Amino acid sequence: MVKVDLEIRVRKTISIGEVIFYNQDLIAFYFNDDITIGVAEVKEMVYVTRELTGGEVDLLNLVVTGERNNISTQAFSYDLFKELNIKQRTVAEAVVIKNLPTRIMANFYYKAIRRSFPVKVFDSEEDAVSWLFSSKCPD
Repeated sequence: MVKVDLEIRVRKTISIGEVIFYNQDLIAFYFNDDITIGVAEVKEMVYVTRELTGGEVDLLNLVVTGERNNISTQAFSYDLFKELNIKQRTVAEAVVIKNLPTRIMANFYYKAIRRSFPVKVFDSEEDAVSWLFSSKCPD
């Protein structure tokens, strides 16, 4: 397991939770409970990411869901980075999902709708962060 000491560079509250940009180019999205993520929320996340990082950093993404979160099919498959011509690149993405039914559904979606970077679903934030950094710097 990769041990990582994270320091917060900057944090920002958004309509569906909080975004934190950590050292070592890790950006984390912490979602509130009982939300639905649509295209508008995805756009907000991308704009805030660009604002916090400058938009041209290779990032590790950490997504920590709340209880009873939903994401629309349109939002899940929406490629806003391409639409806005943002040069930022995702190296890897780890998604922390707290309940089993949603975790099963997310694993299905990630197999059905492929990303251009590795994505893995976890039930622990510590395991997710460790995997992200092992993806960035394989031994």
